[in-house]
Amino acid sequence: MQKGDDFIRLKSAKIVSVILVLIMAVSGSVDALAFDLPFGIPFKNQAVQAEEDSRIIAAMHKPIRAKEGFILTADSVTTDSAKLSWESDTLILSYAVYRYNVINHCWEEYLNTTENELQLSGLDEDTDYRFGIFNAATMEGLSEVSFTTAVKTASVALKHVASDSVELRIRHTESVARVWLYRSENGGKFEKLAEVNSDTYTDTDVKEETTYSYRVKCVTNRANRKNVSKVSRTVEAKTLKNFELPEGISGATKTYAYYKAVTAKSTPQYKLLNSEECYTDEETGIRMVDGFYCIALGSFYGTKIGTKYRITLQDGEEIKELNCILCDQKANRHTDEKHQYAVNNKDIMEFYIEKGKLPRGIAGSYGNLEQFRGDIVKIEQYPEVEDTEKEAE
Repeated sequence: MQKGDDFIRLKSAKIVSVILVLIMAVSGSVDALAFDLPFGIPFKNQAVQAEEDSRIIAAMHKPIRAKEGFILTADSVTTDSAKLSWESDTLILSYAVYRYNVINHCWEEYLNTTENELQLSGLDEDTDYRFGIFNAATMEGLSEVSFTTAVKTASVALKHVASDSVELRIRHTESVARVWLYRSENGGKFEKLAEVNSDTYTDTDVKEETTYSYRVKCVTNRANRKNVSKVSRTVEAKTLKNFELPEGISGATKTYAYYKAVTAKSTPQYKLLNSEECYTDEETGIRMVDGFYCIALGSFYGTKIGTKYRITLQDGEEIKELNCILCDQKANRHTDEKHQYAVNNKDIMEFYIEKGKLPRGIAGSYGNLEQFRGDIVKIEQYPEVEDTEKEAE
């Protein structure tokens, strides 16, 4: 009996093992089927849905053929905005707006709307954009439109004006590599002067006492396509008048006179030196008007009281520019035959100062002070202001 019982138990164990193996196999099959089968969805509808998804995906990777009776436009394009508007001759309740991704080469959802227009903002300048409109219900492509945002306008300003040059400061966005500079002479026609690729430009092809007008615009070239900005505001510069300097005279000596010595109240000299606009510079003791030092020059350089000059000094390698205003004239009897400098001290310019405020170390010449040290290398006259100046008496 013992052997019979063992046999029965062994056979029973094998049967149980087989049953377990079958259960595990069936269970694995059920799991696999559960993953693949569309429970609750009819086979026909799933196939239709898959086909529809495939169609939409394909549509997202190709241009949209404009649907008949649907018109899409992009206008009011600026450097960072544009307006999309569209019309349809059939009723469409909702639109899906997509933007084309040039990197992934597909349409990406932008937004849904029931309106027939869309104001785009926050765009990048000088950038290509492509937008498409779809029927939000069916994802049928209706039309697409492409546009390029404008280039931001550059600006031009005067940096320095002389008798022989006009230096300009030009500002533009970093994305712009070139700026076209235009110039007009004495109100004439604007002509292209140069292509600028820096923040400054110096126009040396100028004549003295001439009015020049400047304006700029930005130009970019991408894929054989040119994008041009609007023209900037115009700036105007009148070059200064240049004077000949006396031969053999450096102008390093710069003498001075007390302004109270001018006592004739009816003269333009007295009126300027004692006007409300005239004051004493506390550092140097020199009388000044609106930042211009009051000086006397020989008649060679002019006789109108109130005429303004720029006097350029060279002190070694350092260049200094002094803004000066004519408050008196050196007597002709005291100057050379051309009346360019005083014969006695060989000085070209003479400061008018307030007595008692003479700085230390002058020793007869303001050229001993660091800010006035150097030879006179250029004397230029600023453009005259009409009806505000009188000739010296």
